[in-house]
Amino acid sequence: MNYGRPTPDYNIVVDVDDDEPTLEFQDFASTNAQRGRMNSTAPAAAATAAAPPYQPPGQGEAPTGAYSVWHTEYWSQYFNVDSSDVVQRSFLAVVPKDSFLDVYNANPDLWGTFWIPTSVIFTMFVTASLSQSIAVALSGQKREYDFTMLSFAVFTIYTYVLAIGTFVYLATKYFGSQPGLMECFSVYGYAMAVWIPISVLCVLPFDWFRWVMVAVGFASSGFFIMRSVNQIVSRSNGKLHKGIIPLLLVAHALLVVVFKFRFFSYSVSSVPAATPAPAPSS
Repeated sequence: MNYGRPTPDYNIVVDVDDDEPTLEFQDFASTNAQRGRMNSTAPAAAATAAAPPYQPPGQGEAPTGAYSVWHTEYWSQYFNVDSSDVVQRSFLAVVPKDSFLDVYNANPDLWGTFWIPTSVIFTMFVTASLSQSIAVALSGQKREYDFTMLSFAVFTIYTYVLAIGTFVYLATKYFGSQPGLMECFSVYGYAMAVWIPISVLCVLPFDWFRWVMVAVGFASSGFFIMRSVNQIVSRSNGKLHKGIIPLLLVAHALLVVVFKFRFFSYSVSSVPAATPAPAPSS
């Protein structure tokens, strides 16, 4: 509406310079997709670069600080467990349904590694002495205690755990499996757990039953050792020959044979009745 007012005339002049750049349409979808690909690959590359190499237990820096192996603070980290942890790991050694090393490497310990073989030594000595005492009593003979059995058990079990554990560590270390010395000792230390209940059961005076129990102990502990060592060997990406596992199985079988014939072998024999002396002839 005009309302009687005159409408002014506007003259607009647009001066366009030919040298100025013209407007162009850009494909922002392709640009954003390219930026998205760059952003998605950046975290993966950063994670790959930041991923630390596998550090075997017992060879890294102590969590309590930069202590050397000559300080008690360094070894205290390997006793930071309670009874429930040791019981859980012992159960995995007796019934190896899950990976023992996955649980152990989360918190390495020397408590069970030392005390389980020590308990086996004590249990074998006590049960073997008790079994032989029962056999002698049933036979009507005189019992003579053999304390060399205790020293034999100490030498056999500790030598087996330390020597074979060291051999596994050196062999796998040579082939680049990155094992831990405490890790290898723990496998053989906890493998002795099954012989505690078997030693108690072998007190029963049935030889066929003792053979069955020894076979069960050999199968349970042998499978646990083979499975754990195979897990360590697999870190070498196939560089380590699998022939080490049969050798360890043979060494374990020899130990079981020693257990059977030294601690779980006894028999009950009756003493023949004394023949009465003939009456003197008159």
